[in-house]
Amino acid sequence: MSNPEGQEVQARLDELIAATRKGSFQWRAVNPTTYLWERGDPLRGGPRLTLQRVEQNVVQRPPGGPPTPARQVFFILQVFDIKPNNPQMPLLTVSGSNDPQMNQKLEELFQLVTSGITQQSLEFLKNLISEV
Repeated sequence: MSNPEGQEVQARLDELIAATRKGSFQWRAVNPTTYLWERGDPLRGGPRLTLQRVEQNVVQRPPGGPPTPARQVFFILQVFDIKPNNPQMPLLTVSGSNDPQMNQKLEELFQLVTSGITQQSLEFLKNLISEV
């Protein structure tokens, strides 16, 4: 991505990846393809991030060849500033659907978050078993 906004977004993603790796951002699973990080009181609002893995069917049209169905996987990060009694519109949406470099960064973050949550779950299970 060569435009200044894209470079800024990639720089912020690198910082978010580093902060998540360091443990500064504690994500939680909403479902198997969506993760959430939020700070603040749910009633009073605050910053919120959502990270989602999306799969969609697409038709690829190779030059000179027949169209073929394929599955596209991409990632979306949304940034919110939640305020009471206001609609929850994202301040920023970063999608990797049309940008392979951005998608790679978002996938790196997604894999890091997934790994961290899996590790927390395994630790919980280990502690649970040791108590029985």
